[in-house]
Amino acid sequence: MFNTKALFARALLALTFALGAMPAFAGPLYKVAIDTSAPSFSTARFLDLQFLGLGSAGPATAYVNGLSGDFAGFTLDGEATGDLPGGFTIGNGGGFNAVLLDLQPGGLFQFEVSFDRADLGDGTTFSIGLLDETYENLLGALVRIELMPGLDDVVDVPSGAVDVTAVPEPSDWALLATGLLLLGLTRRYARR
Repeated sequence: MFNTKALFARALLALTFALGAMPAFAGPLYKVAIDTSAPSFSTARFLDLQFLGLGSAGPATAYVNGLSGDFAGFTLDGEATGDLPGGFTIGNGGGFNAVLLDLQPGGLFQFEVSFDRADLGDGTTFSIGLLDETYENLLGALVRIELMPGLDDVVDVPSGAVDVTAVPEPSDWALLATGLLLLGLTRRYARR
């Protein structure tokens, strides 16, 4: 006999797994904390956030949100839009794409960054640097996140004054719980 409930539960399970695959393309959310109280950062004046495509990189977008710290202003270059309260969106199209945040050194600066990268092509790099008043980079890239197609993100944090933490999105946990619930329901109805 044809079991409509089991068919419906299986179809719902398949839909949940299909929708669950979509966040995998978005990648994780990274929380970044930069402590500028170290003596080596005493001349820091700007926090430089760059998102640059490599070679023939496909279109990608970086989302910078949740900014906290003593920021006095900002400058946008290339495919960067946004503001301090709402966050910034940075594209990786041709040329130089960056957000330059004017800061008061000596404090803790935090933000979150995530990426939309449907097709990366050759890959894209998100980097964070500290610049002095003459726009000289003080210590090279404080953080470098390499986004390559088909590979896990490579996060390079050479400085001890920076903390980068990958955070799973709540939607990922919700999708997993829904999938497991539907799998259990399917098994339960299959026994009847």
